[in-house]
Amino acid sequence: MRLFRRSDPVALVHPISAFWEWWGRQGRTIDPHQPSAALEQLSQRVAAVHPGLTWHFGAGSESEHRLTVSAGGVAEVRPTAERWLRAAPPADATWEFRASQEAEPEAFNEILEIAGSKLDLCKTLFRVEPVEEMLRVNVGVHHPAFPDVPRQVRLQVTYLVLDWLLGEDDVERWLGQIEALETAPDTVGDGAGLLRAVASIAERRDPDEWSLAQWQEADGTPGIALFRQALRWIDYPTLDVHHSIHASYASQPNGLPANGAALEPLRRLDYELEALLGSRGILVGHQTIAGGRTFHVYTDGEDQNIAAGLADWARSRRLAIESASDPAWRRVRHFTG
Repeated sequence: MRLFRRSDPVALVHPISAFWEWWGRQGRTIDPHQPSAALEQLSQRVAAVHPGLTWHFGAGSESEHRLTVSAGGVAEVRPTAERWLRAAPPADATWEFRASQEAEPEAFNEILEIAGSKLDLCKTLFRVEPVEEMLRVNVGVHHPAFPDVPRQVRLQVTYLVLDWLLGEDDVERWLGQIEALETAPDTVGDGAGLLRAVASIAERRDPDEWSLAQWQEADGTPGIALFRQALRWIDYPTLDVHHSIHASYASQPNGLPANGAALEPLRRLDYELEALLGSRGILVGHQTIAGGRTFHVYTDGEDQNIAAGLADWARSRRLAIESASDPAWRRVRHFTG
């Protein structure tokens, strides 16, 4: 009889772990100013982590060089970039690391060559419209060359300019509507004016402050929402799974809680949720309408323990729970703007 020995299982290495193992052996010796085979390996290693990631070198703020691996503003890819960064070794004299484009205001002293055109960035103009109640700033960007370039180029330049001025994360954190203006705005501002407007909004921000909103459905049914308006998904980039948890209550004819006794069980659910989540998730807010309250919670998609804990908790309280990937927190944009 021929005997077969079961082969040992192959240990699978996570692409992020593989990247940093390679970096420790070889990547950290790269000279950013010299072409080499290691640069191609770097591209391959980054693509193995996620094909939507991009990378570039720059001057470090504390180290000589900086390696940035960015999602390029794509919310669905940003959690991976953040996990890549959290696994990075400590910065040293040679290398530091970032998961998004840092602000580079000195770029406004440069000439940008794009799609066959040369744009002197110091001629860029801005329309700045703070929206205090939303903690956002709406922005229009104009350059004298915009009438002569295709719309797609205008958009590319607009987002490049804003990323350089504010940094990729602050563009997401503070800006609302963004427009590429073919004609100069009636009220002209500069980059410094935009920075001042963003700083003013940022000073008012309190992530722990709860806001109350009331509305009526088309049929007249009233609704109430309590939420943390100042929260931004970009501040919690790995909390990429949305959980909606639905609880019923004794209601008045209009669908709102009948009395204080009906509210008390809902308050207890609030406290229990906060205690269960701890630092591993966040309760963004809840909405109350037509005899039901829906809690909106976000957790890390790679933390299966907290997801299972939420499911067990909901089951023990006989609550309905639905979970779905939502890195950009689109399901709560009516709260956070």
